Amino acid sequence: MHCKNCGKNIDDSATYCINCGTRFDNNINETDDRSSFWFAILSFFIPIVGLILFLIYEGKKPKRAKSAGKGALIGFITKIVLSIILVILYVVFAATLFTNISTDIESNIPAISDVFREETTDEILEKYVDVSFGEFKITNNGYFSETSLDITVKNKAEKQCTYYITIEAVDANGARIETDMIYADRLDAGQEIYLKAFEYVDQEKLNQFKNATFRVLEINKYDY
Repeated sequence: MHCKNCGKNIDDSATYCINCGTRFDNNINETDDRSSFWFAILSFFIPIVGLILFLIYEGKKPKRAKSAGKGALIGFITKIVLSIILVILYVVFAATLFTNISTDIESNIPAISDVFREETTDEILEKYVDVSFGEFKITNNGYFSETSLDITVKNKAEKQCTYYITIEAVDANGARIETDMIYADRLDAGQEIYLKAFEYVDQEKLNQFKNATFRVLEINKYDY
């Protein structure tokens, strides 16, 4: 090797220059400069510390600096990979949670169309009210014939309701003869009321009404 002071060529194992007397500490540096496991561990868990150690020891003890640098690099990459995995897991978890919540909401809350849809006459008759028809009566008072159809309306709902009921009379062929409306006001749960319909029938239609069939054409229901 060459002397750092005078440049003369000297033996590699020499501890001082025979020309100028400059002392060498190469052996000491080689003994002190070793890879450090603890530098690597510390740098792995705290990469910023590893970077600082690398910069400090890079010129003095390159092997230790290399340990710190490798530890910091591996730690930094590991943290990035773990962060990506955590983000992916979080997104998957959030998406699954959102899907489950949406499913629960959809299963427990009726569709908007169902909420605002008006129930049909058949549904109201099935769920909430009974409408029974009695005999259609024709009575002659000496001047003209009086008519009436006895109807019983019973509220099957569990709360007070009002019903507007349209009744139709049809002949044997199903053709409509005439319609009439009855009004069952504020019936309590289970309450029934007796009403009359077709009290003013055209005298020309009396023969048709004698053989007519009566049925509910339409019902409007109002809750209280």
